[in-house]
Amino acid sequence: MYAALDLPHVPPELREDRGEIEAAAAGDLPDLLLCDDLRGDLHTHTDWSDGRATLGEMVAAAAARGADYHAVTDHATGPGMVGGVGLTDDDLRDQIAAIEDLDAPIPVLTGVEANVDADGDLSVGDGVLAELDVVVASPHSGLGQDRETATERLVRAVEHPETDVLGHPTGRLINDRPGLAPDVERVAAAAAAADTALEVNASPARLDLDGDAVRVAVEAGATVAVDTDAHHPTSLENSRYGVHTARRGWATAADALNTRSLADLRAFLS
Repeated sequence: MYAALDLPHVPPELREDRGEIEAAAAGDLPDLLLCDDLRGDLHTHTDWSDGRATLGEMVAAAAARGADYHAVTDHATGPGMVGGVGLTDDDLRDQIAAIEDLDAPIPVLTGVEANVDADGDLSVGDGVLAELDVVVASPHSGLGQDRETATERLVRAVEHPETDVLGHPTGRLINDRPGLAPDVERVAAAAAAADTALEVNASPARLDLDGDAVRVAVEAGATVAVDTDAHHPTSLENSRYGVHTARRGWATAADALNTRSLADLRAFLS
């Protein structure tokens, strides 16, 4: 069909009548992100919080999948965490030591999934955040806020000097809760200015950011991070859902943080 129209092939994810035909005719279709472009995962959990596998098991599974590096970002205590799931600041320091002592087949980055409270503050002390390689800041509570309040909250979170990735920015769960509805353009502009990545959470229950929001982020010059939020080794396989969601937003490998080498990743995180 495309040959008959003298057009290049349009990837399925772009076929949504959002300018893809015009881009194809002009030769401006992007080289979309591929699963093989991902070099590591920046949002995963272990049995230190609510994961169902040990540090060693998660890292070994990532290595077996061909990852160049792997980040451990267990939940911190704070808003939205119940049942003693989250780690305290002291627990996080203990985990840093445990990761440093781990005989790992690939480099392991220390990290945390900090909670973004209703005002945009993080649930982990700045001193501990500064000791970690990767800080994912995610909203887990107060998800019924109005658009303006939600936007201000997320902008404040991405502008926090220790935030590296804004995790599942809306907090939605598909067919369960809608989550926040912020002004994505404002959040993306703030993230681009602050060098904070916006997550494309690959969990099939989330896919957050969605494709429309990813395109807004890409057009704003923001970086995205395609992460699995894996709580078990098998969930690392979900990265493909995040990649296809990012492709719906016209994202290329250059737009994604975790397509970078470890050295370039560390440069962004620092």
